[in-house]
Amino acid sequence: MLRISDNSISNLSRRVIALLLLVALLQPALGTAQVFDPSGYEIYSMADYNPPEITRARTLLKPSPRNAINSDGMGGFFVGNTADLFEPEQLILSSRYKHHELTSSRGTGLHSSESGSVSTFESSLTWVGKWAEWAITVPIHDWDLNATRTFGGYARNNTGLGNMRLGWKATYLPDKSYYRFAYGAMTSITTGNPANMLPAGSKNSDELKLFGCVTTSETDRATANLELGAVIDSESDDNRFLYRMGMSYEALEHVSLISELAGEILGGDDKDTMDLVMGIRVQPTTTWTLEFVYYKNLRTYRDYGWDEQLQAGYTLRW
Repeated sequence: MLRISDNSISNLSRRVIALLLLVALLQPALGTAQVFDPSGYEIYSMADYNPPEITRARTLLKPSPRNAINSDGMGGFFVGNTADLFEPEQLILSSRYKHHELTSSRGTGLHSSESGSVSTFESSLTWVGKWAEWAITVPIHDWDLNATRTFGGYARNNTGLGNMRLGWKATYLPDKSYYRFAYGAMTSITTGNPANMLPAGSKNSDELKLFGCVTTSETDRATANLELGAVIDSESDDNRFLYRMGMSYEALEHVSLISELAGEILGGDDKDTMDLVMGIRVQPTTTWTLEFVYYKNLRTYRDYGWDEQLQAGYTLRW
């Protein structure tokens, strides 16, 4: 027969009482516990994950009021081409009005009784693609000349179409640490009657211009540019080397100051031209850019030379 001692009964009682107390303490928590419900959760696989799109800057040369169309119909300063980028797949319309007084011929001044002037209105249509720019420029000239002793054989005045220009510039080259390269070509085609537009600078022959340029970011506000190239004349009478050195400074958020040194070298014996170009570009909105430019001739070997020239224009992007 199994005997249970009083001491064993006492130990068992204490254990039962402790277990009952533990259950009593846990009862409130157990009563409020919630059962896990998987219906409120969705399970995704790695195939369903779409990482956020990373937007990469197209160029280290940030857009500013300096970005507009130059006299070649392509992106650049007033004269020189730059490696700046516009937003791709857009059409840009630009126009410029230029005026100067005729004062010399191939470095020799006109006689005191002689005078003349040239006004030019040129319009460019530029298509900006993903890797290049294409441009066409159409100039209209109005000139008058009273210099029979120096020239002769020309009408006193004339108005008409000048030589059209077709341009192309490759813009796909990658950014470097602080600079970009670009290269391109422009051809000048004899249109209308170029012989009637000679005092306005038109030629009797077609020309092909080949160029390369490098644009550098000097500071957050300053940008420098160098363009070098050559012009090949269809009659081989006026082949020449050209250079464009320029600097822009963002004076204000919507204002850029630009200066350039533009020259062409025909050959020896001082047969070269050099112009100092200074001006301002103002960008009232993101689509409009206005410009006002002053040219000062430093050296000249033009058939119909001038000392100073004024220019005003606009660039419209859409």
